[in-house]
Amino acid sequence: MNRFLALSVGSWITWNFLLSGAQAQPISYLPCQPIVTGFNTTQQGDVIVLGQRSGYSYVVAIPSQSRATLDAVRQCVPDAFITRSKLGPYVHAGSFPTRAGAESLSWFLRSRGLDSRVVYVR
Repeated sequence: MNRFLALSVGSWITWNFLLSGAQAQPISYLPCQPIVTGFNTTQQGDVIVLGQRSGYSYVVAIPSQSRATLDAVRQCVPDAFITRSKLGPYVHAGSFPTRAGAESLSWFLRSRGLDSRVVYVR
């Protein structure tokens, strides 16, 4: 009986949604307060170096080259940047020495609607 009730309610909601003529909305990313910076920058003497750190093989990447995606990532990670690999362009959100650190940032960005993933780079 409960399965039938759940199916009926679900069907009713779906049917009303379809009849309402609801249109898909463009993706909007959740606002974000900047988190700790320094995922992509290091200071060597008087010079600040931007890019993947040596020995930090786990990269948090968002496959995109759009400025809107970069701006959305920079709301959370101010030093994110666009780069490319053999597989195509992506937003480099951060690099980490361990997979756990990279997965943590990736999960955080995914919770804000960004298609982030962890990639191992040699």
